[in-house]
Order: sequence, then C-alpha cells, then structure tokens
Amino acid sequence: MMIITHTALSIAGTALTMGTADPVVLGAAALATQLPDMDTSKSLPGRILFPVSRWLEKRFPHRSVTHSFIATGLIAFIGLPLMVVRQPIWQAVVLGYFFGWFGDVFTKSGVCAFYPSSARLVIPGNPRMRLSTGSGAEVFVFVALLAIAIATININSNGGVLTAFNKVLGVPSGAVEIVGEEGSKFLMIAQIRGRNAITQQRIDASFEVIKPLTQNDLLVKDKQGIVYRAGVSQESQILASQIQVQRSSPISVQLQSISLDSEDVYAAVANLPPERTYITGTLTIEDSEDLQLRTNPQQFSTITLQPAQGYAMAEGRSKTIAHLVSASPQEVAQQLGPYFASGSLIARTINVRS
Repeated sequence: MMIITHTALSIAGTALTMGTADPVVLGAAALATQLPDMDTSKSLPGRILFPVSRWLEKRFPHRSVTHSFIATGLIAFIGLPLMVVRQPIWQAVVLGYFFGWFGDVFTKSGVCAFYPSSARLVIPGNPRMRLSTGSGAEVFVFVALLAIAIATININSNGGVLTAFNKVLGVPSGAVEIVGEEGSKFLMIAQIRGRNAITQQRIDASFEVIKPLTQNDLLVKDKQGIVYRAGVSQESQILASQIQVQRSSPISVQLQSISLDSEDVYAAVANLPPERTYITGTLTIEDSEDLQLRTNPQQFSTITLQPAQGYAMAEGRSKTIAHLVSASPQEVAQQLGPYFASGSLIARTINVRS
C-alpha cells in the first residue's frame, strides 16, 4: 500500500475513532502510520531510520513483527510518557501505528497480525479482490479514504456527528444532549422553530442557551434578555418542533458561592457581573408580607415564591421561601433587593473569550 493511502486511512480512522479535527493530533497519527514499514530499508521510514530498519530486516520478514498487535501494544507502552503530557497525542500515535499496518491486511500478501504466529491475516478471502500497491483499485480506495477524512474533519470541527444530525433533524432531546456536552466550553446558540404556548404564534428565531433544564427542555434567552423555557414539556413557554444548536465563542465559567444569614439581598448580588451571570439557589425572605413578584406567563419565572409554613408568623414576622433558577443579578436586586434573607446561592458567570 502506498504512503499516501496509509496516511489517508490513518487520518480518516483516527478522526472517526477519536472524534477530533485537531491538526496536531491527526498529524501525529499520520506520522505514526509510517512506522510499521521501518522493517525494510527500501521504504521511506526505513531509509530515515536506517540503523533500526537494517537490524529488523536481518531478523524478521517484511510485514511480520512490526505489522502485528504485539507491536502495537509495544508502541502503546513506549509512548506512555505522551499520555501524561497529552493523552490525545498518545491515542493518535497508537491508532496511527495500528492503521499503518492494518491497511496492509487488504493487500495480496497480508500481514502477520498475530505474530509470533507466521499465519498471515489477509482480507478479503477472494485473492482477486485484494489490493496491489499502486493499482487503479488502490487509487480508488485512496480517493474514497480522502473524501471520508475531509468529511469527518469537517463534521468534527463543527461539533461532531451528534451536532451534524441535530442540524438536519433538530430533535429537542438531541439539542439538550449537545448543550450538556459542550455548554461548559462554548456559548451555544439555538435556532428554535415552534410556537408560543399561550398565543400559539409561530416562532422561528435564534436564542442564546443558558442551560439544559430537562432531557427535552432548554432554558434560553432572546436578544432582549427575556428568558424562556423551550422544549416539548407542558411547562415550556416555547413549544419547540425543532431545536438546532451550534457553537459560538469559546467560554470560561466562573462559579461563586453566596451565603446569607439575615443579610441584605441587594448587597449580596450588587457586585456580581451583570452580563451572563445566572443565580440559582433558595432564600428565606424575612418580613415578606408585602413581597409580590412581577410575573409574565409568557416568560420563564426565574424567581418563584412559596410560603414558609414552618416559619409563618414566627416571632410575629412572616417569612417566604424564594427559589431562584438562573436569575440575573438585576432581577434579584429589583425583586428581592429591599429584603433581608438567609440561604445559599450559586452565581454562575460565563466569560466569552475573544
């Protein structure tokens, strides 16, 4: 098999197996795929590594020990320091080496895959269907592998196979799964098609994803910052027929714990970053007789209230439990700011990298 065919097979196989489009990783696989042919000084790697190839050539037939599972295991062991430094490179080297000799299984002479057994692994069983180096059949195989490699790299660079299917089908559960996998690394944008659950107005718009809520629902916000639950559940404000998500900018996520013990709510959230900060948790609001929230049934309620029965009228003062789900600092300050409260909150701030 020609060097370019080995290389195309290694890149395609590694990209498919690892789901990567990293050029460094694929480059490592492409280099490693040449190593099995160092058992002959006539090959390019054999000429580069002449002392090694000369030593192997004198002791082992071509496509024997270096074209085997035992050699692949040895390469994996020798390369263990790479795993500590950067595991994907180690994986790529092992896969590249494996694909480097496995491609020769489809040639007329096959390989001693189970060395030290001298039996040769040859696929397919019909000799007429096996490849000859440089033949028209191999050129066809090379073109096919090159097309697979290009398509796979393109898919991986745009979020992988799951994202590719999501772009075509737009199944809400698939969108939630993608956000769950990539939402901690990228700002995710959702193109949602569906209807308003109350007005039945058709919706086809782009939203920024805040987080997954359930296996079928996402919490999203529009360009005005209005938050919606979008999905297929009865609680959704947007009943989605399709949700297609895609990566936007890389992000870093910062978490901050906030504990209050009969403290001013406004002071607790006043210094939080106003942009893309989402507060979740539970607070017990004191002296809350006049506490009322401004709500809109067409929007997701990031703050909800519940009477604190165990504390009701304790010491002559009423208390209310406030549940926060991805509420903005501005909303918390406006709705709960005038009150004192006890409880624990988590502020999640998304920083978009330039």
